[in-house]
Amino acid sequence: MTRHFRVAILFVAYVACMVCLISAQAQALTVRDVRFGMHPGEKVRLVLEMDATADFRAFTLKDPYRLVIDLPEFDWQAGMISRPAGSVISDLRQGVLTPGISRVVIDLSRPAAISGAFVLPRAQNLPDRLVVDFFVTSAAGYDSHHATGDRHMFGTLSVSRPSEPGPRVREASVTSMPVPLPGRRPAQNAAPEKPMIVIDPGHGGVDPGAISSNGIKEKNITIALSKRLRDDLLASGRYRVKLTRETDVYLKLGERVAFARRYNADLFVSIHADSLPGSTVRGASIYTLSEKASDAQTAKLAVQENRADLIAGMDLSAEGEDVVNILLDLSMRESMNQSKFLANTLVERMSGNGLRLLNNPHRYAGFAVLKAPDIPSILIEAGFISNAHEARALSQPAYRAKISKAVVKGIDAYFSRLQKTSLE
Repeated sequence: MTRHFRVAILFVAYVACMVCLISAQAQALTVRDVRFGMHPGEKVRLVLEMDATADFRAFTLKDPYRLVIDLPEFDWQAGMISRPAGSVISDLRQGVLTPGISRVVIDLSRPAAISGAFVLPRAQNLPDRLVVDFFVTSAAGYDSHHATGDRHMFGTLSVSRPSEPGPRVREASVTSMPVPLPGRRPAQNAAPEKPMIVIDPGHGGVDPGAISSNGIKEKNITIALSKRLRDDLLASGRYRVKLTRETDVYLKLGERVAFARRYNADLFVSIHADSLPGSTVRGASIYTLSEKASDAQTAKLAVQENRADLIAGMDLSAEGEDVVNILLDLSMRESMNQSKFLANTLVERMSGNGLRLLNNPHRYAGFAVLKAPDIPSILIEAGFISNAHEARALSQPAYRAKISKAVVKGIDAYFSRLQKTSLE
């Protein structure tokens, strides 16, 4: 065997080992089971069975009270989870928080604090486990326990906050049909650009949104419909399009608005398919921003949507004032008027395309994702998955294509009107 041949064999073996190593590292963590155990003194032990040990981060939150566990992005294979009788555990949800990180959120009916959290490596017939011990306390006890920061954060997992949005930029693009917008005239001799449309698929990751009686999740409907709308808009050749999320990840409400502003969006379209008490309500509707809701039903929807950040252990009030708590002053009036014009145009096109609409389908309320001060914004409720018939329809690609076709017609009419106005 020659030296060169031996070197070649060693090199091949090295490459094979590296491929195996990289493959093993890329394999997602798997959570195989979740169980709770009750102990005297209202103590609870939570055990997550996994296929490997992993760094973690565990902490509790209030308003409402929750236990939150962050792990490297995992594959969730836990089946039916038993809730101990008389426990403070009211619900459990999980999903992707940010690329590479997954989150488990356990809703609690009473205040609780963590007393310990640790990983147990596999031993004998037992798998790798993450153990979190917590105990029920009073509101005052919760505040006292959390008065010192290092007493309520357990684990060493690093979860980086998404980077702050940089300066607003435009992507280079050239079109033969410029569509200047009021207040956004291109610089002299600058190449005209197609309008930028940002589509926001509601919910995602750890926040499933509404869930139908047969398990259809709103977050899956919204991403499917948003991708169809994006493809149809791009196929027209008239627009540039961005999605706030293209996978099943969680985004805070403020991040969705910041994304639209970062790409200097000419239009922001948020897609939802919500639920309401009573399974008889069905029909699409369009929402625009207002300090006052148009009706009690819409007010409930706005409150429900604006609390979405709480599901993932975030409080909307923590966002910057320029994104979430923007005052409805005179600088917003033009964007709001354009939003209303677009909403009315969409209602006409959707009705003309044979889609079922709610009574008075153009409604308005204080949805947080519509609070960009300088971007015309609408929220489309494609239907209500609390209605079995509508949930089935929204799950069908043909029906989503029908909705998308009507929305594209409305957006075309909207920008044609703006173009005509800017040339008068």
